Amino acid sequence: MDTLLCGHPAPPTDDRPRVLVVDDEAPLRSLLGRALEREGFAVVEATDAGTAVGRFRALAPSVTVLDLVLPDRDGISLLAELKELDPGAAVIVVTGRGDEETALRAGAVSFYRKPFLLPELVQEVRRLAAWRVPAPRRADAEGRVADRAPSAGVTRRISLSTAEARDQSVIGALTLPLRALLGEAGLLGVRIGIGEMITNAVEHGNLAISAAEKERALAEGRFAALVASRLAVPANAAKRVWIESRTGGGELRVTVRDEGAGFDWRALAAAEPGATLAGRGVLLARFHFDEVSWNERGNEVTLVKRIPGLG
Repeated sequence: MDTLLCGHPAPPTDDRPRVLVVDDEAPLRSLLGRALEREGFAVVEATDAGTAVGRFRALAPSVTVLDLVLPDRDGISLLAELKELDPGAAVIVVTGRGDEETALRAGAVSFYRKPFLLPELVQEVRRLAAWRVPAPRRADAEGRVADRAPSAGVTRRISLSTAEARDQSVIGALTLPLRALLGEAGLLGVRIGIGEMITNAVEHGNLAISAAEKERALAEGRFAALVASRLAVPANAAKRVWIESRTGGGELRVTVRDEGAGFDWRALAAAEPGATLAGRGVLLARFHFDEVSWNERGNEVTLVKRIPGLG
């Protein structure tokens, strides 16, 4: 992990993605830092808001993990300052106060409630860092590089095996044309919402892993084995995940369908965004999209994002 010299972070000496971990609890910082370094990240720590701002300015991290309870300042105000410094910043907040919706409105792209499972947080950091890598852009006739304008009235349909759907790289290709209209922060939010629904389709839909089963397996370090065992069942391996993306009429409409048994979405759909009834993935989808709805069976979800300027 990057060491501290005279109060300053030692800058990473390689091209590893940088993660800033802001937390005043040393054991948690150390545990998360080691886990992220094992995944190939360069980790820099901060124990308070003042230090966090300085290291954020100096190092431009790909992802920031921010505990909202800090000794010198409220985490929400720090989050707002980080977003002023970099409107496209990917900030994951960690909270035990039930204020995740406030944090999302202040600019966080994702959240975890305490107590959280370390493997899930590490996986989220990995996903966000991958989505923040600048994508190639096209040069115009005069050699100038610019984002490609999105096309209205375009429908894209993708069919993936259950195993293929676990690799969410397809989301980048589906959403990249929206960068010019959404900006990096908005684009990241859309990708998160779609990614959470694909994850639900794979794990809870096609593989029939309940939320309780997933939580236990993650806590015991055997979630990968659980997924592998379910994928080894021929009937599960043969199932598909279908993704359809439509642009036009000032909106992006994404449908994700699996071959699972579905679930009872009615109580969930009626819950307020901050209600504990709604799972974390659904809360994120509902925040980053304007509409989230399910079919009668509960194995198909439709996400709608209104985008002014998208004809």
